[in-house]
Amino acid sequence: MNTNIKTTARKSSLGKSRENITEMALCGVFTALVCLLTMYVQVQIIPSKGGLVHIGNVPLFFAAAFFGKKIGALCGGLGMALSDLLTPWAIYAPISFVVVGAMGFVFGLIVNKKPTLVRLVLATVAALAIKLAGYYIGEVILYRSFAVPLASIPGNTIQIVTGAIIAIPVILVTKGAMATFRKEDEHV
Repeated sequence: MNTNIKTTARKSSLGKSRENITEMALCGVFTALVCLLTMYVQVQIIPSKGGLVHIGNVPLFFAAAFFGKKIGALCGGLGMALSDLLTPWAIYAPISFVVVGAMGFVFGLIVNKKPTLVRLVLATVAALAIKLAGYYIGEVILYRSFAVPLASIPGNTIQIVTGAIIAIPVILVTKGAMATFRKEDEHV
């Protein structure tokens, strides 16, 4: 009986270790994707502050939808903050870390690894609310003005909506394949 307990404990320990390694790898890959797609795939739509649209939110939404709130928070916050640090937007890195991390957490919390159109739309609305409120508060602190941050609201809104327009269909189309991937990953 003692041997069974040791064997079960060893298997449990190996499973936890494998799970942690998988989570670290996913965080690394999705953090890099968020960072790179934020930095290099962008369109200036409004010739003012906040008018830059990037697609860094696409891998963030994907990761949070399929791998949960923890991975969503980490890859979102770290990826977006890293992007800010590597570009002229370094002053925004702390704000991005907190706000986009919260977006990823809440998106993952709402979708709960069971992506449906309703859950994805609700998660997008929540992410948009967090982005608008978070960056507004952050910019109020940065610029010591309640009026200046208002200029960022249209661009931030377009950014989240654009990310959702791309991410939601991709998530829904890949839902079956991702379910198979997760089942295979659990059995290895």
